[in-house]
Amino acid sequence: MPSKKAEPFHWDSLVRLTHWGVAAACIGNLWLNEAGEEWHEWLGYAAMALISLRLVWGLSFARGHARLRALIPSRADFRQQAVELRERAPATPGHHGSGKLAVWALWLTVLATAGSGWFQNTELGFELGADDWHVWCTWALQGMIALHLTALAFTSWRQRSNLVVRMLPAVRGARPKQAQARQDQHS
Repeated sequence: MPSKKAEPFHWDSLVRLTHWGVAAACIGNLWLNEAGEEWHEWLGYAAMALISLRLVWGLSFARGHARLRALIPSRADFRQQAVELRERAPATPGHHGSGKLAVWALWLTVLATAGSGWFQNTELGFELGADDWHVWCTWALQGMIALHLTALAFTSWRQRSNLVVRMLPAVRGARPKQAQARQDQHS
């Protein structure tokens, strides 16, 4: 069953800043530098600070879908997700049920990776083998990133909606295609 285009939805500026900041820190630390370099440590601290900022934002000033309580999945979220994917319905604002779980899983995995990286440099962490924990966390994080990108591509394809655009800055003055088409018909 063909879908209709949904109205555009964009995450707020702070959500986009923290998302792309954490993504840049992960890319830098996982694939562009060597462990133990000074900037490797600083990118880990930056990832923890950005996630902390996002959590504080979600508890305080964020609105709508950016609030942390909006990221707690319910059974209804999963039922709605199944219906929307089956019917190829347009993507709705916010996250599906599995997307809500993925947000928490990604945040926890990034925090565990950065935290174990810090902990391995302490005397206790060295004694407890935190360097092994850190390696396991980096593998888990890479798996979570791959799952995130695969789910994003699949959901975008299935719902015929470019979900990446939601994390990009909104173009000021841009009007939805449907509104533009209606105006063109009446002109």
